[in-house]
Order: sequence, then C-alpha cells, then structure tokens
Amino acid sequence: MRRRAVVSVVLVAVASLTACSKSSSNPTTLPTPTAGGSCTPSAAPSSATYHSPPATLPAAPADLSTARPPWLPPAVINQGAQSAAFVAAAGLPYGEEMLSVHYHAHLDINADGKAVAVPPYIGYVIKCAKPVGLAPLHTHQQDGIIHIENSAPATFVLGQFFIEWGVRLSADCVGGLCAGKGKELAFFVNGKRVAGDPAAIVLHKHDEIAIEYGDTGKLPKPPSSFAFPDGV
Repeated sequence: MRRRAVVSVVLVAVASLTACSKSSSNPTTLPTPTAGGSCTPSAAPSSATYHSPPATLPAAPADLSTARPPWLPPAVINQGAQSAAFVAAAGLPYGEEMLSVHYHAHLDINADGKAVAVPPYIGYVIKCAKPVGLAPLHTHQQDGIIHIENSAPATFVLGQFFIEWGVRLSADCVGGLCAGKGKELAFFVNGKRVAGDPAAIVLHKHDEIAIEYGDTGKLPKPPSSFAFPDGV
C-alpha cells in the first residue's frame, strides 16, 4: 500500500512533463521546483552539451538493483529523491527536452516466457516531488520505446539506460536474472545475438534490442524489428 501511495504522488508530478511527439519542434518547458516542508532543491540542471559516455560506467557510485523484475525507476521510488544521482551515474545531464537530435530505439525483455515491463519515467529527475528535468535517454510510456533526444549528435549506450533505470546490467545478469544453474541470458540487436558487454551496445535509430532469459538452450527466437508508430 505504501509503494502504491508513493508512486501515485510522483506520477501526478511527472504527468506535468509533456511527452515528446512526432510533431514536437520545441523543447518542453519544465516547471520550476519548489520546496515543500523540509525539502530543499539541490543544484540546477546541467546545461553542458552531452557528446559521449564516460570511459567507465557507472560514472559515480550507484546502488543498482540485483532483484528480479519488476523494476521501478528512481523517479518513482521515495518520491524520486535519488533520481538525479542515477542520471549522473549514467554520465548524463538533465534539463529541458532538447529535440535537435531526436530518434528512438526499442527494448524487449523476456524472462521465462513472460515480458518484463520497461516502465515510464526512466530518465526523469524529480526533486521535492516536482519534475525538474529529463535526461537525453528516457521513457514516457510503458511501451519499451527509448527516447533519445539531445542538443547535438552524440553516442548513447545501453548501459547508461540501465543505470538511469537503477538496474544492474552485465553479460551474466540483468537485475536478478542471472545466467547459470540451468539458465541462459542472451542479448540481441535487430535479431542478431551480441557477445561481450551488453552495456556497450550503442543505441541507433530504430534498433530493436531484445534481452532473453530462460532455460539454457530453450530461449525463444527474439524479435528482429519493432513497428514504431508513424513519425517515431
């Protein structure tokens, strides 16, 4: 009951952030944070232009979930108190939506034959129960679409997205979904299996990224594409 109440409070706040659309041409104007009770907003959003991920991820200490799904994003945990820290750990700035560069990728996660939700509000920064900005990587809806929006051409990787989400990502584990003991974990981009560190997967326009977890040798065939809505 307590989790539901906390989520409801924050969802009312983040609803004031306008989601990007195919007709968007200007960045979203975000409300100015206001202190409530003993809450004091911290430093203003960074205005630095983002170009590439840091050499090491996470870029700052981050308590990433090692639990099994579902996984709530930091923006809806404890009224978003630590959301800015996760964005910083991903090596990303936050602020108004910048649509000079604007494209999308899609993420599917399947565990033991069941879809794992990729929730809204990944990459949102909440302070004092108020939305104060978005990271260049974020989600607006529970549809698996990763929005990639920046003020200049840049490189973004899957590891940054999972750090924003607050979920561990490695070749062996996604959260608490770990390979071994009869279980297999595999990563695919546009239907092709990818070896190595999944955190280094670069996000390109209309990539279909699939993470499959299940019994060894019995993983289902991953999707090779996603039907993006017109204009996305």
